[in-house]
Amino acid sequence: MKLKLIRLLIFCILAFSTSGLTAQESNDLTADKSDYRAEIGISGGGAYYLGDASSKFFNLANIRTANGGFLRYRLDNRAALKAEMTGTVIAGEGIANNMIFTGDLALEYNFFELEQNPYKRMSKIYSPYLLVGGSLLYYTYDKNALINPAFAFGLGMKLKLGNRWNLNLQWTNRLLLADNLEGNPKFNDTNGLNGSNIFNNDLLSTLTIGISFDIWKKECNCMTLYKDK
Repeated sequence: MKLKLIRLLIFCILAFSTSGLTAQESNDLTADKSDYRAEIGISGGGAYYLGDASSKFFNLANIRTANGGFLRYRLDNRAALKAEMTGTVIAGEGIANNMIFTGDLALEYNFFELEQNPYKRMSKIYSPYLLVGGSLLYYTYDKNALINPAFAFGLGMKLKLGNRWNLNLQWTNRLLLADNLEGNPKFNDTNGLNGSNIFNNDLLSTLTIGISFDIWKKECNCMTLYKDK
């Protein structure tokens, strides 16, 4: 009789322990699978332009500071939609600093599945990415305010620093659909030929580093907790 009671007691202890471990593992998976839909952040770095007064990439003499902020919405672990505002000035031979404000809306594609999930073998906390989209540039030309569209493209690297902090390095190029970034009509001939063809449009580039914080929490889908394990 005593032996049966001892066996029953041992069985109950083991069953309780196994149940506790399973519940704990499920809770851990739930916590790891919790994600955030968006990021908000700031960025800073340098900017340069290619045009009639500057024809060299990364010309140190013409690089100026660039600062801005951005909002990134994650479509999934590979793709994101990013809105960014940046302020900078351009400089070149024979021109004064011309203030430029840019508004970008771009689609980003990560090479790896960017996710901090130890239970998913293909996920990584870093990923290079490509971006493509559109931009609006606000600046002055011949003392008049202009807003011109541009084609935005570039590449970057993302890194998850912790639970909700992220770091990214990004090189963005904006091909302006005009030739006016110098701010002075003396850089265009009287017939406007410098800016009338697609092979002579100005290009504004920024190389920035940004830090962001996750917002807008997305609850886990409990039906998929073990699918990626």
